[in-house]
Amino acid sequence: MAPSETMLESAAYRRMKAENPSEFVPRSVFFARDGGSGIDRRNSLWVKAALVYESVTGRHVDDGAKPLATSLLLALARACGSSHLHPPPQQAEGATDVLNSPTSDAGAGGGDVESEEKKTAAELPHDDDDDEGTDEEKRVIDAVFLVVGFLTRLVKAAEGVSRDAVDEGFKSTHMQDIVTDVIKLENQLPLDRILGVVGRVQSAVRHVAATDARFEGLRERLQGYQLGFTAATFFDDVVRPFCWYYSPFSNKQLPAVDRAAQHDDDRERTLLDFLHATVVPAPPGAEKGAAGGGKTSRMPTARELSRSGVRIAPGEDGRAAVEFDEASARLQLPALVYDFKLATVARNLLAREYQEQNKPVTRYFQMMKELVDEAADAKILHRAGAVRGGGASGAEVHELVKRIHSYATYPSVFMAMDVQIEKVRRFHDKRMQNFLVRYRPGVIWASSVAAVSLVAIVAARRRG
Repeated sequence: MAPSETMLESAAYRRMKAENPSEFVPRSVFFARDGGSGIDRRNSLWVKAALVYESVTGRHVDDGAKPLATSLLLALARACGSSHLHPPPQQAEGATDVLNSPTSDAGAGGGDVESEEKKTAAELPHDDDDDEGTDEEKRVIDAVFLVVGFLTRLVKAAEGVSRDAVDEGFKSTHMQDIVTDVIKLENQLPLDRILGVVGRVQSAVRHVAATDARFEGLRERLQGYQLGFTAATFFDDVVRPFCWYYSPFSNKQLPAVDRAAQHDDDRERTLLDFLHATVVPAPPGAEKGAAGGGKTSRMPTARELSRSGVRIAPGEDGRAAVEFDEASARLQLPALVYDFKLATVARNLLAREYQEQNKPVTRYFQMMKELVDEAADAKILHRAGAVRGGGASGAEVHELVKRIHSYATYPSVFMAMDVQIEKVRRFHDKRMQNFLVRYRPGVIWASSVAAVSLVAIVAARRRG
């Protein structure tokens, strides 16, 4: 079971959700979950249908097209699910190889649903009452929405490798709610289900166009539909842009996804799991796979570091990595990106690693709380480039770090980060033992007063 699925069943998650539902409870898009609200589910069906309709037909949905859009989503899900829910053994086995086989047939647009099923419009159930069917069918509907309605839109917006440009495409409150809903723990789908839809949906669209009379006016558009990526290219075309956009840290390039390390269990991993993997620094050499442990030290505040001569610089690899070079007194921190989704992403990442021994994201936000004791500390980080976005005063970032930090578990240890923090602590303490460094503001003030007084005395004597 994926870590995100395990966490959903825990008492800790229920407590987090009750304390701050805005970051954990979906607002607009609800995926199928045991015990979920049927009303919320029905309300979100229209949202999913509208985005799928726009992606497939290229047309915006007006009130008159709502029933047709809903019928299209349900028909596509049933066409995908007719083969995906109960695939023959050889197809299921072949699907597992698609991660490491770029030329796999499963990744080239999927099986031909039309040739496999040969169903007519009369054989397909119609959707007069918006019935989503069984729980399993609801999960296929969710996967169709995620793949066709959301991920294709995100991938197109991310082509320019500019997060600001992607945000511009999601600038409405409605779309921002969808963006944050997709990353929430409760809305995660296993990779196997996502790839099942990726491999079949293009053929499913053509099958629906050819067999369902309700979509005759859209037949030409449906027959020309192209998804834009395949199961074989899913990691490069979708997972990497997804993780780059959702990462709490700035990254000049799309993050790497280590497919060589994948195994059968990864079929149950989710997009949140892959996002977490891309922000975790790879431990060097012998430390790889080692349990997190050791001494934890408190990071001085940004103002204290400035006083002791530590120079803060931003990292640009998108990883929760901290590096300190004592010779140059240079502290490199990941560049935190303050935007509308940061609080939701951060808290769900913290929840995702709550039950794990190594907690790199949790340890990072604990360190940030120590660094940013006041708004003035956030302002220093902002000037140094270690924080991007937010007001120039630092007040917004300071408040956000405090809120996120409230979910951090103690003790949270990440050895690679703890080693660097301890180095900073020792350097800072050693420098602060020097009288002139420790009392630098007072020394500067006293020197300035003395200089002004001397100038005044000299001027007075000259006048006398």
